[in-house]
Amino acid sequence: MKTKTKTMLLTGAATSVLATLSLAPQAVAERTGESHSTAALRPIDFERSAAGSPYTPSEWAKDGWDVSNGYTPLGFDTRTRVDSGTPAHSGDKSMRVFYPKGKIGPEDSGAIAPFAVPKAREYYLSFWVKFSKDFSWGTTEFAGKVGIGLAGGKACSGGQPCDGTNGFTSRPIWSHDNGTAAVYYYSMGHEGQYGDDVVLQKDGVDIKWPKDKWVNVVQRLKVNTVTGGQANPDGEIEVFYNGESAAKKTGLRFVSNDDQIDKAYFSSFAGGATTDFAPVNDSYMWFDDIKVSTNRADICELSSCS
Repeated sequence: MKTKTKTMLLTGAATSVLATLSLAPQAVAERTGESHSTAALRPIDFERSAAGSPYTPSEWAKDGWDVSNGYTPLGFDTRTRVDSGTPAHSGDKSMRVFYPKGKIGPEDSGAIAPFAVPKAREYYLSFWVKFSKDFSWGTTEFAGKVGIGLAGGKACSGGQPCDGTNGFTSRPIWSHDNGTAAVYYYSMGHEGQYGDDVVLQKDGVDIKWPKDKWVNVVQRLKVNTVTGGQANPDGEIEVFYNGESAAKKTGLRFVSNDDQIDKAYFSSFAGGATTDFAPVNDSYMWFDDIKVSTNRADICELSSCS
C-alpha cells in the first residue's frame, strides 16, 4: 500500500548532512559481516540528565552515542528537553521533541542526527514514543518522520536513486490525516522518486499512531548479501509494534558493495516538501528507553529480559 510519503522530501540540509558524513571512531570495536559477538550501544533512558535542559549532542555522547566529527546535529540544542513533568515510559524522565506550528524539515522542526554504531549486517532498534494530545499530522498534506531508524553507508534518501553504492535508510513515519503508522525506506530500485513504505498493521487493519499514549516500536533490518559485486535479494525489514510483528518486507537489495548498517539515525520532523505538511499547532513527541543491538535478546520488548 502506497501513502502520500511519495511527496515527502528530506530537506537539503538533512541530505547534505549525510552526504558529507564521516563516522567518528567508536569506543566499541567495529565489526563487519555477521559477527558472533554482539554489537550494541548503551541504552538511553534520559534519567542521568537534568530535567528542563536540552538533550544536546554532548549528552548523547556521555551515553556513548557519537555523531560524526565536525558535524552538529540539527534541533537537539533548541527543540529537545529532558522532561520530568510528563509521565515517562519508565523512571522519571524522557526526552521531549518540539514540532512548531507552521514549520517543516529538520532545520525548523524536530531533530536529526546519524549516530554511529559498529558495522553489522543486522540490527534491532527499539524506542518508546508518545505523541502529544493535540499532535497535528499536517495542514492539507500529512506526513513526517517518527523517532529513530537505521541506515548505512552514504544513507541514500531525500529523493536520491539508490544504486547499491550510496547506502540506504529505513525510518518510521506517520502519513495521512489520521496518523497512519508506516516504515519508509530507501533500497536499490525503489519505486518512483521518494522511496517506498509499508504500513504497519494488526490483524489486517492499519495501525494509527495514538495520541497521549506510550507505544513501542522495534525495527529489525538485515542487509542483503553480495556475490561477485551483485546484490542478492535477501535483505529484510521487519517492524514490531508493542511486541508484535506489524510489517515485514523481504527480498530487498540495499547494497552491492561492503556497506553494512553503521548508523542509528534519529530523524524526526514534520514534512514534507512544502508548508502544506506543517503542523497547525505546536506539537510534541516524547521518547524513552532507546536500545540498539545486533542481539535480539538485548531488546526486552521482544524477549524475556526485564
